[in-house]
Amino acid sequence: MKLTKLLRNRGLGVNLIAGLSFIFLAVYAWGLSWEELGGYFLVILIFLVALIAFAALCGWVLRKLMAKNDLSSVGAAQELGEKKNEYSVENESGDAKPDAK
Repeated sequence: MKLTKLLRNRGLGVNLIAGLSFIFLAVYAWGLSWEELGGYFLVILIFLVALIAFAALCGWVLRKLMAKNDLSSVGAAQELGEKKNEYSVENESGDAKPDAK
């Protein structure tokens, strides 16, 4: 039952069975020991974890850089808004000429 459920999605099931068959062939037909195979898997696992950690670090750095850029653009927009408010206050007091429409 589990095999038919696994083979329902042919791409995943066939690839898993082919990969496991190749590993067993390496152990039994080509004389690879289980200890050597375990060592290779351990090295692959260490490299995979290091790659994932590096990708997470790069994502964290990019998020910090993007947040820094977003804050600077918000600050500039706030300053521009304050200048607009100052100009409108001058218009209300009558010191500046009103816009011609």
